[in-house]
Amino acid sequence: MTITIYGWSTRAQRLDRDGVTTFEAMQGEFSVPATIGKGKFEAAVVAARIIPLAEIVEIPGFTELTMEQTQRVAFTPANLQWVSRPVYWMQRGRSAALLRGVDLDYQTDQVRLENRVRADLHRIVATAAAGDSSLLDQLEFGAPSTVSGDPKLQELLGGGRGPIAMLDSPAADMAGPLHEIAASADPAERVQLALMRWNPDFLDIVPGFATALHTRLRDVRVCYWYPEGPALLYFVEAADGDSVVWVGWDPRISTGAAPPFWETLPLAVRQFLSDVHPGFTMLDGESFGLAQPSYMSTLAAWAGWPDGIPDWDREEVIPSTAMLWLTGNGGDTVLCTSPDLAVGEAAVLFENDVSVGELGPELDRLMLWPLRM
Repeated sequence: MTITIYGWSTRAQRLDRDGVTTFEAMQGEFSVPATIGKGKFEAAVVAARIIPLAEIVEIPGFTELTMEQTQRVAFTPANLQWVSRPVYWMQRGRSAALLRGVDLDYQTDQVRLENRVRADLHRIVATAAAGDSSLLDQLEFGAPSTVSGDPKLQELLGGGRGPIAMLDSPAADMAGPLHEIAASADPAERVQLALMRWNPDFLDIVPGFATALHTRLRDVRVCYWYPEGPALLYFVEAADGDSVVWVGWDPRISTGAAPPFWETLPLAVRQFLSDVHPGFTMLDGESFGLAQPSYMSTLAAWAGWPDGIPDWDREEVIPSTAMLWLTGNGGDTVLCTSPDLAVGEAAVLFENDVSVGELGPELDRLMLWPLRM
């Protein structure tokens, strides 16, 4: 399956007084890739905010709301839509009026959608700040995860016809580094055998997640993921009691060349990705962990712009072609390293903002997020 992006055009845009975008001819404009393939495990799309979070927190009256109310406004699905990954990272929290190379009708519709959602959010916040929360209480809040949990696992199992086949426990005839786990009929023993494989210096980098693994990991099951090969499924209990599922790949699948800027990763991380799991993520193969090294690439290439994300370059920001994409939250946040940073540092990208922090704490926070911890 491929996702076809709305056609493309070579037009410039300007905003009329009423906020509706009109377009004029522009020469030498590039085009959004007309067709992009799926990501390695999922369609290359992003659940993106229509009005960015940076604008939402500036809505008059927002700071007068309770914490619960601000969360409802900030994370409502009423402010989300699916967009292609290349379009998202060209736009990255800015107005659709700034998009280039997209279809004229699509761009005009997007600006009108922004205006409508913006007006709705301003009205909802204003009435709630004035003491009437009726509109806010009607606002849909939260969304089920599309990257992990039992529903996603059942989708991938596909009633025996999906890409994942769960092996029976025990499966005594399995060879390789996962054979002891496969041969065990005891969930507690499988947990201990799996954790014994993790290098302690990597666990030291993510101490919060390490504690969660040692206290909340309820089972580890061996599966076969077509066409990747054997893997372990980690079933971790979240703070709300739900089960969150990570997948860790068999080290034997790590046979390809190292990704670009591999040396920007600390030695403990490289050892984990080489010897323990060459990829440890949610069931989308990308999020809340570390992607397979064979899937890692420059941020620009992962975003669908191998030669560089349009309108990205700013004096204070690392070029998109000089960052190694590692993982993200399945949406608007990604984690990267770069030869422009010290080993052990990471760039955190959220909408149009780029900040630099320590890789360990940033990765630890990201991995703990699905557990609501």
